[in-house]
Amino acid sequence: MKLPGNITALLACMGIILVTFIAVSVFDIVLAVLNPRFYSVAAFIVTFGVGGIFAGTIAYTNCISLFEVKNEKARWTLIGFIILIGMLFLFPLSKLEGGEYGPAFKAFGITLAASSLLFAKGKPE
Repeated sequence: MKLPGNITALLACMGIILVTFIAVSVFDIVLAVLNPRFYSVAAFIVTFGVGGIFAGTIAYTNCISLFEVKNEKARWTLIGFIILIGMLFLFPLSKLEGGEYGPAFKAFGITLAASSLLFAKGKPE
């Protein structure tokens, strides 16, 4: 079954964000194991915050080219979708997790949503 180009772009965007989140989680575990003496809650939150920035920028730059027609509607659809996924990390997923990963989910969601706004001005390419 062939999906329309816009849905394919949004699914690719979601996949990139989830893969980046998993990569940041693995990096966080490796960082905690290799350097436990200097690892703190602040480092934990900052790691996921920086991961959210990378996820937002990588998802936008790779997925805008997958849209069939690259115009303002495509750009704002992608930005809105990234913000929506960031809000999902911020509100329901961080509340469902509820434990020590709650602040990490919130940091990832906030920076994911905010980083997509970097592309609010300009032309889709």
